Amino acid sequence: MNHNAYRLAIASLIVAACLLAACERQDAAPQGRAAAPSPAAVPRKDNTVMAVSTSPAVSITGVELGSAPMRPQDLPKRQKTFTTGDTVVVTIKTATRDPQARVPGRLKVRWIDPAGKVFNEEAKPVTFNGAGVDDFRVAEPMGWKLGNYRVEVSVDDGPVVQDGFFVH
Repeated sequence: MNHNAYRLAIASLIVAACLLAACERQDAAPQGRAAAPSPAAVPRKDNTVMAVSTSPAVSITGVELGSAPMRPQDLPKRQKTFTTGDTVVVTIKTATRDPQARVPGRLKVRWIDPAGKVFNEEAKPVTFNGAGVDDFRVAEPMGWKLGNYRVEVSVDDGPVVQDGFFVH
């Protein structure tokens, strides 16, 4: 009987060691997992910041301001300064992770005045498919107030991409 008790004790220790090792692996797994990537902040020369990722399936790859809609060949003509009577257009470049995928979503733009108040907010449904360009425009019929303005862009209420402009 002592021999059986000895075998039982050894078997119990082996099972306990295996269970302990399995528990340690489960506890360690979350620490070893990579966190979901946050949007990368890309600083620009003009002190604005642009996030490059907004959604797992769709990314905002560029936000440009101008006084007319821009297409990819026009993007270097970005404008940061406007007069009180201008119409301001934000052109948003997007891309799907899979260039062949058709991804339904919602593109949203918020316009913020120098006091930090939202004065216009728009959203539109978009079927994203590879690289794309969309634009939104805003004008002030009574003329813009002087100062620094901001535009915020997002896809499906994901992380916000911002850009700024000045009215003089």
